[in-house]
Amino acid sequence: MAGTSFKRRRQPRLEASDVTRRRFLIGSGAAAGVIAAPAILKGLRAEVAERGSSLFTLGVASGDPRAHSVVIWTRLAPDPLGGLGLPGFPIPVRWEVASDPGMANVLRRGLALATARDGYAVHAQAAGLPSDRWFYYRFEALGEHSRIGRTRTFPGPRDDVGEMRFALASCQDYQDGFYVAYRDMLRQDLDFVLHVGDYIYENGQTGNPIAEGRRHNSAEVFSVEDYRKRYALYRLDPDLQEAHARLPFIVTWDDHEADNNYAGKVAEEDAPVQGREFLERRRNAYQVYAETMPLRLGNRLGARRNRLRLYRSLHFGDLADIHVLDTRQFRSDQPCDDGFGSLDPESVALETEFGRLFCPEEIDDPEATLLGSRQERWLARGLKFSRARWNILAQQVMMTEWNLAPFAQQFLPEIETIFSVDAWDGYRVARRRLFNLLARLRPSNPVVLTGDIHSAWGANLLDDFADPGSDILAAEFVGSSITSTFGDRDPRPNDALVRDTVVKANPQIAFFNGLYRGYCLCEVDRERWRTTYRAAGTLEAIGNPDREAFIPFDDTPVETDAVLEIPAGFNAPGSGLRLETKFARLPLGV
Repeated sequence: MAGTSFKRRRQPRLEASDVTRRRFLIGSGAAAGVIAAPAILKGLRAEVAERGSSLFTLGVASGDPRAHSVVIWTRLAPDPLGGLGLPGFPIPVRWEVASDPGMANVLRRGLALATARDGYAVHAQAAGLPSDRWFYYRFEALGEHSRIGRTRTFPGPRDDVGEMRFALASCQDYQDGFYVAYRDMLRQDLDFVLHVGDYIYENGQTGNPIAEGRRHNSAEVFSVEDYRKRYALYRLDPDLQEAHARLPFIVTWDDHEADNNYAGKVAEEDAPVQGREFLERRRNAYQVYAETMPLRLGNRLGARRNRLRLYRSLHFGDLADIHVLDTRQFRSDQPCDDGFGSLDPESVALETEFGRLFCPEEIDDPEATLLGSRQERWLARGLKFSRARWNILAQQVMMTEWNLAPFAQQFLPEIETIFSVDAWDGYRVARRRLFNLLARLRPSNPVVLTGDIHSAWGANLLDDFADPGSDILAAEFVGSSITSTFGDRDPRPNDALVRDTVVKANPQIAFFNGLYRGYCLCEVDRERWRTTYRAAGTLEAIGNPDREAFIPFDDTPVETDAVLEIPAGFNAPGSGLRLETKFARLPLGV
């Protein structure tokens, strides 16, 4: 089947001699610059060789695999932290994809233009490839080759697939730790990495770095150049760069790619820029995100118009449909001034200490949305027509209800509800619409994958959170952060506070741990879903008086913290099935 499909979709191979200057210029919009450039290119090639620098300092990456194609990426940047270090005119870049790591059996070749307008980023869609296979790729410009990357195609949507293995990643503040989680991923024989946001952080330099040089390279970022340099800093990390070179990524953003806790076109409450200035900042952030991530053309268009369509679906054979969501770009402003919120009138008594809390009309606003109406309709169609065994909703903020009332009750015993309103708890009617959809359609085995909160959770998404015996509509796995702290470098106080609220008031939550940074290893077959929470750090850290005991340093070991499973068929009406904790180093209640 794969061979037949390969022949049907096969495209003519492009040899270097076949690419005439005329063909090269068509559609580039840069004819004048390229025609004038050969002598300058020759001089630049000599300059790069003389100073021993590399054009490919930021490595290579790939993403969004389909059955017969995948996106490969690089950026020409001999001086990545100093403004790229290129002269301003377009540079031709050749790429090739082979079936072997020695690049002897080249299956596809192509030519792209790296332009100053796009920060010399190159996105190439390698098409006409056999399905469900691994490949190797590289780029060449000005006589220099990039390193060789590895990527893959997915099985076709109708292919019978038995298993899938991937990592869920999010929240990787460069200043908060080292990327040992990515190093561990490369030992796990993964099919891909799913990153659900906070790939960079926009804030300025810390005055107290955890290690020499582990700090941001500028003040808070606002301009296109600022964002390019910030992404470059992150991509220069050897563990992150190696992960991109060896595994395809499926990405979506959250807030820190632009501005903490922004909502649609509204900046964070106390952000340094607001209104039109914020929209300019958002446009800059969107442009550089589109430049830097291995996205298909349709998902990159619109960046300069301050919008990107990141929501999309991918198919891993008939085993899983991956619905990638965007809960940041189209959302309504958060209720309750973007802090915490309550449905209880008594909460007014706590507002002097905690800010505005009582805002039921905002928390239950029927017009409020996280996805926007168009994305809601798109998701409904995708779930309705899905024929996959599992349906993955890859998104940003926690979907389960999390009631913090036990914390507030130490100040005011009659309080019954306190919610974190940047999450779905602040958009309860929108969540109810989604839950009604899941209840009506009963798509096969929906699993929600989440980041954002810098801690590890597992939850049963119940039809009625007030009734622990009600039907489970979906399961949710929340991955801990790659590095970002759980409120503070020492997470123990916040972990204890949250753990208490979970045990006392949230029976739908099966697992929580806020102590460790890490990621989720997801192993999926036709009969069950298993999530292994991989954590940077050991149990001995709990008794260590050093407040930096939980920071993932370069030599911190990565261990299994917990294993949760759920069987296929769990969302059938009346199933009674729930997430099961198979192992936990630190069970709830301890």
